[in-house]
Amino acid sequence: METKRTVVPAAEEILGGYFPVLDHGFVSLIDYMGTDESIEQAARVSYGFGTRKTSQTRGLVRYLRRHRHTTPSEMVELKFHCAMPMFVARQWIRHRTACLAGDTEVYFDLPGGIERRGNQLHKLTIEDIWRRFQPTRNRTRPDKQKDPWFRRDQVRKMHLRQADEDTLRIQHTRVVDVYRNGPKPVFRMVLADGKTIKATADHKFLFADGWGTLRQKTGLEERAGLAVWNRGDHFVHVNGVVCEDPALYTSKEWLDYEYNVRRRQLADIAEDCGCSTHTIRKWLRRFDIQARDNRGAFEQGSAPWNRGKTYELGPRDLTEDHLATIRRTRSGSASNFWKGGMSTNRDSIGRWTTQVAAKIHARNLWTCQLCHERSRELHCHHIVPVWADPASARDETNLTTLCAACHRSIHGKELDFVERLGGPTVRTEWIERKRPRRGWNRLEKTRLVRIERIEYVGVEETYDLEVEGPHHNFVANGIVTHNSVNEYSARYSLMPLLFYKPDYEDFAIQSASNRQGREGDSAPREIYEDAVRRWEEVRSLSSDTYGWLVEEDVARELARIDLPLSTYTQWYWKIDLHNLFHFLSLRADSHAQWEIQEFARVMAGMMKRVAPLSYEAWLDYEFAGEHMSHGELEALRALIDAGDDGVRARDGASLDVEGLKGTGLSKREALELIEKLRPTERPDFELDLSRMQSPEVFQSRMQAAVPGDFE
Repeated sequence: METKRTVVPAAEEILGGYFPVLDHGFVSLIDYMGTDESIEQAARVSYGFGTRKTSQTRGLVRYLRRHRHTTPSEMVELKFHCAMPMFVARQWIRHRTACLAGDTEVYFDLPGGIERRGNQLHKLTIEDIWRRFQPTRNRTRPDKQKDPWFRRDQVRKMHLRQADEDTLRIQHTRVVDVYRNGPKPVFRMVLADGKTIKATADHKFLFADGWGTLRQKTGLEERAGLAVWNRGDHFVHVNGVVCEDPALYTSKEWLDYEYNVRRRQLADIAEDCGCSTHTIRKWLRRFDIQARDNRGAFEQGSAPWNRGKTYELGPRDLTEDHLATIRRTRSGSASNFWKGGMSTNRDSIGRWTTQVAAKIHARNLWTCQLCHERSRELHCHHIVPVWADPASARDETNLTTLCAACHRSIHGKELDFVERLGGPTVRTEWIERKRPRRGWNRLEKTRLVRIERIEYVGVEETYDLEVEGPHHNFVANGIVTHNSVNEYSARYSLMPLLFYKPDYEDFAIQSASNRQGREGDSAPREIYEDAVRRWEEVRSLSSDTYGWLVEEDVARELARIDLPLSTYTQWYWKIDLHNLFHFLSLRADSHAQWEIQEFARVMAGMMKRVAPLSYEAWLDYEFAGEHMSHGELEALRALIDAGDDGVRARDGASLDVEGLKGTGLSKREALELIEKLRPTERPDFELDLSRMQSPEVFQSRMQAAVPGDFE
C-alpha cells in the first residue's frame, strides 16, 4: 500500500525486525515518523532567513547540531519494542519523552510534613515540585540546615491523587521523583467542563477506550503554529464530582449576572451549584469574565492614607513592660488581627479539644486506648463523632486518647469503634446520619468529559512525575494523566520466567576508581561458577513460588513479589530524536553499564538508518567529540597560536601535569584533558542484518517460558 509520508529505504529494511541483545533480550524498530528532511523543514520555518545561507540538508543538520539547536530534532520520532532485564529497565526508565507544562497543578490530600489544618487541600505546580526536589539550603529554618533535601522528603510524604485503573475510583499514591525534560512543543487541551491542561502531543491520558496519547487518539499535529486534530467526540477521565445543577455555571449570562451584577463571592456561587470554587473560577476564565480584585476599593481620585509614607527602623531599647505588652497583644481579642471569634463552630470545637487534650492524656496515662501502647504522638479523639451527636462535642467524658496510627485507621468508620472505646450504644439516628464530606476531597469514581478544543501553545519547559505503583498515573489539573513508558504489566499478564545470566567474559570485579563500574579483567572462574549456581537456586525457588501462586489463583500482582531483578520484562518506547540522542550519549558510552550499552548500540544502528545525516552530526559533535572548559581552552592556547591564516604550534611549548595545574586546572581536570586529546577510533554502530530475526521467534520463546498451561 502506498503512503504519503516520507520513508527511508534503509529503515524500511529493518522495520519490524527483531535484533537479539544479551541472552534473551531484543530491540525492534516498530515505527518511525520523520527523516532528516523533516528536521530541515522545521529548522527553516523556525529560524527563518538565517538558515537560507545553508543550501544543503547535510550542512544545515550539522549546523544545528554544532550550535546545539535541538528543537527541530524533535520532529523525528521512533518507536521501539524492547525486552531487557529489570535491573536494566530501572536505568532506562529515567529517560522520558511525554511531559507536562510547568504550570500544571497537582493535587494532594492530607499533606504530610506540613502543618495539618483540618482536611485542607494542598496544591502545587509540577515546576514547584521539581524545585523542591533540588538540593537547597533553607535560610529560615536553622534546624534544617543539615538536611538540604528536607523539602523533597516533605513532598514524598504527601498524598497524591491517583485513579485505580480497575475500579476507576480515585485513591492516593506518593511522588517518587520528578524530572525536567527540557523545552518541548506543548498543546493546551480544553474540556467541556472548563478543565485545561498543557502537555506534549505524546503524553498519555485515560480516554474512554483506554490509555492513549493526544497524537494517537486525536491525530494531533502542529502546522504553522496551529493545532490540527480530528474534531470528533473524544472523552477523557477526570476527577471531581458532578454538580447538582451544572446548567447554572455553564450559562455565561447567569454566571456574569451573579458575579458582576449581584457581586456575589465565588464560595456562595459554588454552594448554589454544588461544586467547588475552583470550578467556578475555571468557568470564569473560559467565558473571559474578568475576575474582581481589590483595586476598586478606593474611589477614583482617592488614595490610601499611607501612600508615599516611609518607615525607618532603628535600634531602640525595649523595656520589660513594653515586651510584655507586645506578647499580650499577639493573641486573643487584643490582637490587631482579631475578627470577633472563631470562623466556624467546628474550629471552635477543635480549639477546645486542643486545650483539654493534656488532661485527657493524663487521665488515660498517656496510653492509646485502642492498641494499649505508649506513643510519642498522641491525639485526642471524640468517641461519638461530632457529626453524629453535636451535643456531646464539648463533653470531656466523650474524649479518649489514641496514637496517631490508630487515629488514622479508624477515621471514616468511627461508629464501629464507639462501644469498643467505652462509649454508649450506637443509636439508629447516628447510623442514618451521613458523615459530612468536604467537596474538594470527594474521592469518587472518575467521570468522562468531552474534549472541546486543542490549541498549540508553543515551546515551553516540560516536566514529568514518577509515582508509586501499582497504577502509574496521577491527577493533574483534575485530569487523569500517565507516564510515557508502556511496560509489560505483571498485574494482568503472566511473566515469562526468563532470567539474565552474564557470560564469564562479562563477569568482572568491582572497579577501584569507579564506585559503580567494573574492572576490565574478569573475576576468577571459581567465583563465577559459584555465582551461577547460587543464581540458579534463587531463580528456581522464585519460579516455583510464582507458578504455584498463579496455579492457586492468587492475584498476579501478588504472585510477582519475589521475582528477581534479572527477570526479563518488555515495553514499547516512543521517543523523539532529540531525547534519543541524549539517551545514546549516556548509555552507549564506554562508562555506562555494559548491558545497557548493548541495547544502546543496536538502537544507534537503527537511528542511523532512519536519519543518517543527523546520526553523522551527532557522532561527530557529541558522541565522538569532546566539550572543552574555559581552563582547558586556556591550556591549549598556551600550546597553539591561532591567527587569521590558521593555527600553528608554539615553538618549544609543552605542559606537563604540573604545568596544566598552573593554568587553573585541577589534577583531575589535567588528567581528563590528556585523556581527551589522545587519539581514539571513531565508532560505528552499523547493524548486522544477518542477526535480524522474525517476531515469531521471540514470541514463541516468551510463551514457552510462561509457567504452567493457562490458555
